[in-house]
Amino acid sequence: MRELHRRAALLSGLAAVFVAGTATAQDRPRLRERRRRRAPDRAGGNGRSDAPHTSISTGSDPKQAYDLYANAAATGPVLAFIHGGGWSMGDKSMVHDLPEYAQRHGLTFASIGYRLVPQVTPREQAQDVAAAVAALRRTHPGRPLFLMGHSAGAHLAALVGTDPTWLAGQGLQPSDLAGVILLDGAGYDATGDRGDGYSGRLLGQLYDAAFGDNAAALSPTLLVRAGVTYPPFLIFHISSRQDSRGQSEALAQALNRAGGRAEVVVAPDDSHRDINVEFGQAGDAEGERAARFILGR
Repeated sequence: MRELHRRAALLSGLAAVFVAGTATAQDRPRLRERRRRRAPDRAGGNGRSDAPHTSISTGSDPKQAYDLYANAAATGPVLAFIHGGGWSMGDKSMVHDLPEYAQRHGLTFASIGYRLVPQVTPREQAQDVAAAVAALRRTHPGRPLFLMGHSAGAHLAALVGTDPTWLAGQGLQPSDLAGVILLDGAGYDATGDRGDGYSGRLLGQLYDAAFGDNAAALSPTLLVRAGVTYPPFLIFHISSRQDSRGQSEALAQALNRAGGRAEVVVAPDDSHRDINVEFGQAGDAEGERAARFILGR
């Protein structure tokens, strides 16, 4: 038990420092000035929203649940979000302005919770995500379902969207997803380049602690196969992260070579945090680009 707590503290520390430090030194003054001019995160510093919602359990652990946000007028697709946090931190309440985003675009919004490392590995986290997807499909029959994740949540969204194993356990397949949207993820190939310098070393420690010896088996890019029907992917990355750019492009190339459809979009002025916090705000370029993807415009 003491070792479990020690690993949890290490992972949490690594994840927190990585999220705070992904901008390069030369980018930080520009990013700070841009953030100063922006609208505040209306959900508050913890990312929680006051929008009404219901928590629905999908397993015996409290983390195995999703929050379904009220939108009685919604007739469009379902948008299911997976929070980030280095696989070891975070909570499904971290939605920022996404409930308002869904309201504006006529979407039904859900935020998926999952058990955290070191209690489990990304393997079990993918199972938790797949269980929530299946529950949302049952309760919203006939509605297209888009899966979106940020950071580690982007990795889990990509994993469920590429490896048929996880949805097969729920009687589904990747093509049952209408689309996958990834916000500045990494770990798409957890065996690959982790970037240079301090951030690269930190990311390497984060990967090693989360994946252990299972990095290849849990790397979406390495799991893409010809003959599988994949949903379309919209993959965002920030410009200041070497690893995220390379990982995003390699995943898209693998999907396109296998007959899928994937597009990579750079968010030139965002930090790793900004692309998540601002995504739901009216007029945000990345959010509006994703809305066109979801609504087929």
